Amino acid sequence: MVAKSAIFVDFDNVFSTLWGLDRGAALRFASQPADWLQILANTHLTGEPRRWLVARCYLNPAGYVPSPGENSDRLYFSRFRPSLVRAGFEVVDCPAVSRGGKNAADIRMVVDALDLLDHRTRFDEFVLASGDSDFTPLLQRLRAEDRRIAIISPGYLSSAYTSIADRVIDFDAITELVSADANAVSNASEPRAVDSTGDLQDSRQIFGSLIRERYDEATAPLNLAALAFEAARKWPDAKQSNWFGAGSFSAAVSALELPNIRFSQHHIWDSERHQPPEAEGSDPGTDVPPPVVMLSRELDLPRIAKSDWPAVFAILSRYAKTHEFNLTEATRWCRDTLAEEGVQIGRSSIGYIMRGAQFGGARLDDEVAPEPNEIGRAFFSAVLDRASSIGIALEPDAEVVVGQWLGIE
Repeated sequence: MVAKSAIFVDFDNVFSTLWGLDRGAALRFASQPADWLQILANTHLTGEPRRWLVARCYLNPAGYVPSPGENSDRLYFSRFRPSLVRAGFEVVDCPAVSRGGKNAADIRMVVDALDLLDHRTRFDEFVLASGDSDFTPLLQRLRAEDRRIAIISPGYLSSAYTSIADRVIDFDAITELVSADANAVSNASEPRAVDSTGDLQDSRQIFGSLIRERYDEATAPLNLAALAFEAARKWPDAKQSNWFGAGSFSAAVSALELPNIRFSQHHIWDSERHQPPEAEGSDPGTDVPPPVVMLSRELDLPRIAKSDWPAVFAILSRYAKTHEFNLTEATRWCRDTLAEEGVQIGRSSIGYIMRGAQFGGARLDDEVAPEPNEIGRAFFSAVLDRASSIGIALEPDAEVVVGQWLGIE
């Protein structure tokens, strides 16, 4: 069965966030939308292919991101309009409507999505590419109408926003998506009949071997979306057989009966070897100050011991000074290097901190790499900004406590 799907892309939101994290990934996202849209249709999110009946991209033509070397040191979003049009997107111009540069893309997206609920075609799925939690009421309405929901966003997302979605495509999955070879995926995904029970059985066995290998090698929880993406690229038969008759990717993995396996909405992990995603990182101890406990709960601040925070900032600086920046590779290298030094921090925690530092202004891809204290202060600033954005106002004394916990001078 082919899902009838609609995708709405808040270009300014997604591109600006990606640009702040990994400029290469941002450029691939904007320059090659036909590739990732095709891959997304054939091999991602769920166990069935989808047909984009509506594909709209909401873009401020005068919007830009700072880019030294470009004309006026600005990279304008309008540059990517032709690529989006060629990919089949209906590009909806959303110019700024206030002095602060705010456009009306979010309102347009909400109105358009609600219109589709009354369309003569019943849309099975709505895919929203935006990290704006203002869409939460829209998602609640879509869920009440019994429609599947997927969110695509590389940035931090509120739990109220993600809890409503059936799938969340985060930064790691996005970078996998925009880096994939669309031609190879397209060829591999061409429909073909599964004539032989033996062939399907062979695919099931090889599928099981891959999942077991990834599970055994993992040193932290595995992202289910990224794992399903890899499996679907290799075995389109699996999707045609509805994941070997299991009904979903998660059910197919569960049927493998991997030792000590635990599931959440987005991850699987070994309860004997891994920290669960919500508690990933080193043990913060029992004397965690209340403001840190509150931020861990409300912002998913990694639960890392006070003594280990400076080591994380130092390893990020070291990576930036010795490597060409790639956020995905950086999390792996930093995790492994820290482990060699006796500090056990999971990749997702390192990625969280790295993204915070980038958002706070300590860019790890700058020509001059930031020092550890610069990274720490930038991350601290990003945490405070994010807390403020969701209505958490820390008292000055509480800010001092949090800064001291992070080792900020």
